Amino acid sequence: MNFNTKNFRYVTTDFGSFVERVKKGDKTYLRALSEEKPTEKPAMLAKDFPLLAQDFVLPPQLSLVTENMFSAVLRLSGPVNMWLHYDVMANVYCQIGGTKRMILFPPSDVEHLSFAPGASSSSIDVFASLESPNLAPTHPHEVTLSPGDVLFLPPLWLHTATPVSNTSIAVNVFFRDFDGACYATGRDVYGNRDLAAYEKGRHDVAKIANSFQKLPAEAREFYLLRLADELRRKARG
Repeated sequence: MNFNTKNFRYVTTDFGSFVERVKKGDKTYLRALSEEKPTEKPAMLAKDFPLLAQDFVLPPQLSLVTENMFSAVLRLSGPVNMWLHYDVMANVYCQIGGTKRMILFPPSDVEHLSFAPGASSSSIDVFASLESPNLAPTHPHEVTLSPGDVLFLPPLWLHTATPVSNTSIAVNVFFRDFDGACYATGRDVYGNRDLAAYEKGRHDVAKIANSFQKLPAEAREFYLLRLADELRRKARG
């Protein structure tokens, strides 16, 4: 699937019919939404699938996740690749059934992976490009998850996934591990709205860029490159 080109369509169906389609090997993907208010509230397994939730319990070692939980998302899919993206919140990916291969990149690789400004998704097909020279500057990590495996995904780590088996069942638990003031206010159903500082920074960048518009192109590029370098230096301390 490619989120940017939307080479898929959204359909509404009952859960039993969806499961049957997955069993038949259809290229389908379920990312559960809130049963109560899908456009306003984050998904929560205990509320959305109470009968299934009885069989899913995080171990006590993950109490930090439970205490700061934002959402618990059921994922059920056939032979479908998930696009390359990042999540703003930390999460644990719990493989329940089937086997899944995931490739992850540290946040510092974002400039090499074709993420448009303000976008959390890329159109790069990583599985088809691993040997490409274009990915040479990156630092991919690969893992194969089997039933019972739990993968911790730190915030902002770029990742993509593909099923090794015909069917994959997982629960994704998102939790806040930044200070609460770091998160943007307002609606955030998927828990993937960029941090408040970035949203403000993009607004400031637009203002800065506009202030240079009357300069000749060469001078404009010169000073904007200097500002970009200054930002990098300040970010590194």
